[in-house]
Amino acid sequence: MIGLTEPAPRPTGHDPALRRLAAHAARLAAGLAAGIAEGLSRRAVNGRVLRKLSVMTERELKDIGLVRQDVADAGASGEDASLFLLARRDERRAARRREDFVKR
Repeated sequence: MIGLTEPAPRPTGHDPALRRLAAHAARLAAGLAAGIAEGLSRRAVNGRVLRKLSVMTERELKDIGLVRQDVADAGASGEDASLFLLARRDERRAARRREDFVKR
C-alpha cells in the first residue's frame, strides 16, 4: 500500500497503451504538418499559375482554351485555381462539341 510519504509510482514508458497513444499522437502530428505544408505549397503553385496566365495575351489564352475572365474567376473563387481552370476549359470544349454535333 502506498503511504502518505511514499511517492506514487511513475510510468516507466513500457506501458503498451501509452506507447500506442504516443505513436498515434505522433502520426496525427505528422499528418497535420504534412497537410499544412501541402496546402501552403498548393497555394504557392496556384499563385504562380495565376500570375503567369494574367500576363498572357488573349490569343495565348485562347490557344489553351481559356479567356481572361476565366483567370479572374479562378483567382476570386478560392478553389484550387488549376482544377478550376481545367474545368472551365473542359466545359467550353464540351459546349463546342455539342454545337458542332447539332450543326451536322
